[in-house]
Formats: sequence, C-alpha cells, structure tokens
Amino acid sequence: MMNDYTFLHNLPDVPIPYINPVVTGDSWKLKELPNKKYSSMITRVESNPINSKEICVTFGNCVRIITSNSKKVDEREITSFRDTPYGASYRDDGKLIVVGGEDPIIKLIDVSSKNTLRKFQGHTGGIQCTRFIEKGSLISGSNDSTIRTWAIETGEQLQMVGKHKDKVHCMTRHPTNGENVWMTGGYDHCVKLWDIRSDKKQATITLDHGSPVEDLIMLGASGSMAISVGGNYFKVWDLLNGSGGKQVYQGTHSMKALTSIHLSNSKDRFITSGLDHTVRVFSTQSYSLINSYEFSEPLLSLTLINDRKIIAGSAKGTLFYARKTNPVTISKAKLSNTELKNSTDPVIQLKAKKQQQIQHNQTLVIDDTLGIYKSSHLDRLLRKFEHKTAFDTAVLLNKNIDFIFKVVCELSRRDALDIVLKNREVIELDSILQMVNKLVNTIKYQQCGVLLLEKIVEFYHPSIFQENKSIISTMNSIKINLIKEQKKQSQLLELSGALDLLYSNSTNSNIPKTIQKRKFEEDDQDNNQE
Repeated sequence: MMNDYTFLHNLPDVPIPYINPVVTGDSWKLKELPNKKYSSMITRVESNPINSKEICVTFGNCVRIITSNSKKVDEREITSFRDTPYGASYRDDGKLIVVGGEDPIIKLIDVSSKNTLRKFQGHTGGIQCTRFIEKGSLISGSNDSTIRTWAIETGEQLQMVGKHKDKVHCMTRHPTNGENVWMTGGYDHCVKLWDIRSDKKQATITLDHGSPVEDLIMLGASGSMAISVGGNYFKVWDLLNGSGGKQVYQGTHSMKALTSIHLSNSKDRFITSGLDHTVRVFSTQSYSLINSYEFSEPLLSLTLINDRKIIAGSAKGTLFYARKTNPVTISKAKLSNTELKNSTDPVIQLKAKKQQQIQHNQTLVIDDTLGIYKSSHLDRLLRKFEHKTAFDTAVLLNKNIDFIFKVVCELSRRDALDIVLKNREVIELDSILQMVNKLVNTIKYQQCGVLLLEKIVEFYHPSIFQENKSIISTMNSIKINLIKEQKKQSQLLELSGALDLLYSNSTNSNIPKTIQKRKFEEDDQDNNQE
C-alpha cells in the first residue's frame, strides 16, 4: 500500500499551476524570416539528416536541393520527371533521395550528381510516399492503395505488404524498429500498423481517424503512441491499449484541414501545419497548444531544423521560414532599483519594466513550490491513514480549494469519505458546508461538491439543517447555485436540440431532388401494396 501511494501534488485532473513561458525558456515564439517564391504548390519539405543546412523541396515537376550557407544559397534542381513528383525523402546518410510521383515509377537519385541510379516499377497508380527502410531497401505507398517494399540492389519488388481501401497518402517508421514496423495513413480514413516481416498482408492494428489521413508520427522510444492528422483535428493513439489500439485524445484547434505534422528532435514537441495558414506547436506530454504562428498562405508541408528553425511549404508555391526566438533576458546593467525607476531613458525604463515582470513570474514559481511543500503535511497524515485529521486540516485549517479537491479524491478512492463526514458537530458541519458551496460554485469542482453534499444529506437528520441559522443560510446559497447550474444545463440541452434539428434540415436539403423523388415514389408503392 505504501508503494502505491500517490502524492497529492501529483494527482491528475487538477489545474496545473501557471508558470510563465519566459521563465521556463520554452515559449516557442516564432519570428518570420525572408521567404522564397516558386512556381507551384510545395507538397513536401524535408531536411538532410546529416547536413542541417540542406533541405529537399518537392514541387511542380521537379525536386530542388537547397543548401543555405552563411554567404550564399545554393540551389540544385532535379527535373528528370515525366509527371508531378511526390514525397522526396532522404536516406539516413543524406547522400541519396527516393522520389515517387504521379507517374507510377519510384526513382533513386544521387544528391550530389542529381543522377537517377535506379527505377522501381510495379505500382499501378501515382506514388504518394516513399521512404528508405535501410540502406538496401525501400517502402512505398500508392494511389493503387497498396504498400510495397523494394530491393535497391536489384530494383525488384520484395513484397506487397498490404492494402488500404483508398490511396495511401503518408507513412512513418517505428522509432526503434524501423526495419520491421511501419505505419501508414490513407484516404480511406484508416491508420494501419504493419509488420513488414509478415507475409499475411494484414495490418497488425487498424484505427479509424474519421477523415482522410494527411500525415502521422509515432512517439516514444517504444513506439507505443502515434498521432495522425486529417480534417481539422489530430488524434492521439495508444497502440498498446488492448489488441487493437485506442484513441486517447483529439485536438481541434483549426477551422480548416491539417496537412502535415513533425516531431521535434527532443521528442517533447510536435508541430502541425494546415490550410488555415497556421503552424502550431504542441506538447507531447499534455497535447496542449504552446504557441502558433500564422503565415499568409495555406500550408501543405513543413519540417523542423535543430528544433529552432521551421520551414513550411505553401499551396501557392511559397517556402516560408521562421525561427524560434530566445527568451527575452535583461542585460546586467549596474543600476540600482531607484535609478531604474527614476530614469527618463526609454531603454532603461523598458529594462525596469521587464525586470519587474521577471520578478513577478519568479514569485509565481516560488509560490507553486511552496504549495507542494504545504501538501506534504497532508501526505504524511494520509500515509498514516489519519483520514479525519487530513480532511479537517484541508477544510478547516488550510482552506485551499485545490488541496481540498485532492484530499477528497484520495479519500473517495480509499472509500473513507463516510468516516470523515459522520458524527460532526454543528459548527464543524457548517464549515464543511461553506466549503461545499465554494466547490459547487466552481465549475472545475462541481462534481466534488455534489458528492460531499449527497453524503452529508444522507448522514444527517433534516432538523439539523433547519435549526442553525448559519447552516440554513449556507444551504440556501448552495440551493441557489445548483438551480442556476440546472438552468444553464437546460438551456444548453435546448440549444443542442435546436442545432441537431438545424443540422438535420440542412442535410435533407442537400439531398438531390432525383433521390428525394425516388424515395417518395417508393413510399407510394409501399402504401399501395398495403
């Protein structure tokens, strides 16, 4: 039991104390740099895994290798394509790229000489995505809905791994087992996990994204999590939950479709781009939005270089550059607080203002740390199973609503709420009810307040709530707050019903008249038969 104990400040489902991003140094504020304009939409951007100054851009009827040095920008164009190329991708050593395209031929190209070294034929539709499995083999996904592997040495197909029900649009390798395990996304709304060693041609896991899947990544050293993007949302998948995986989160931050996703080298951030012109940065731990930046055109692809520089390709042919800015720091000027405060120099006044802001933010962090130490006393009581003392300390002495919520959660988990609420004096009961009123009046903790109120009403005779004036006043206040909440819920239900009706009418109005006419004719035939 002692090993299973969870400290109060580590309990989930409670508000996380706010820490200013400037203090933590991870605000991910972006500054846009000069961009480049090309002739047509940029469908993929990928950085060289060895040389971070080199990127490979797929657009129009060519692939362009761009190397940015301090003095100049070198651009080499590969134009040996009969039709639109797709999904150019580097080998791990950065010396070769593999490219698919609308023409169903995979090309292996040397980066330095721009020569085509090998061609791979077998797909019957355009090839959306191609990747290196290792130095000696490739994997590809096509509009013909198949996933295939190829031997680089011979140019022959090794196997047909499996199929989607629509075109395969994206793929990613397992973080540590990329030679054997791959994940694909298709326009059949499915995310599929494959073990390419198997000859069964069946996916190990199939997940329903709900929209055409535009891009995906796998998370964690074990590859136990994955994120797919498509439609105006992304979904997070737990691949080890049960036999078929499970959705654990859905993030909707855009009004238009998301088109690309990229994982940072540090593995703690992922970045999305979309048709709403916006790049968004998210945490891989909480999946919460950290920051965003809006460009001037719809975005189709992006890459992240050294966790500092974002390069995004647009649907109108612009290659956008943005750099992560450093946290604002104040130079160590040898001025006293009085000199900073009384100075008329606008630069010094700005420094003083920034310094006050930093001191305020540091105070927030210190207060949060003290909060953890305050909860340690309650932890000691709970670990000794002194449930009533811990509850009284939180409600009657500490009176911090966050701590009370955590203590109630822990006592409820231990089935100890009955013990701490029974046989209370009137004064104690009044203090508990006042805290219940605060909980009920706070949206985050309403469920906790209602739980305590139900227990109290069950354990005490109605006469107690009618004799003491203070308790009567508190109960009336609780009643008023609950009635207000009930009215809000009722209004929300009415609004939900109205929206359902509106959506139903709009859906019916979009049915073609021929279908509606046919349906009416079938109904008439059924009535005549009856």
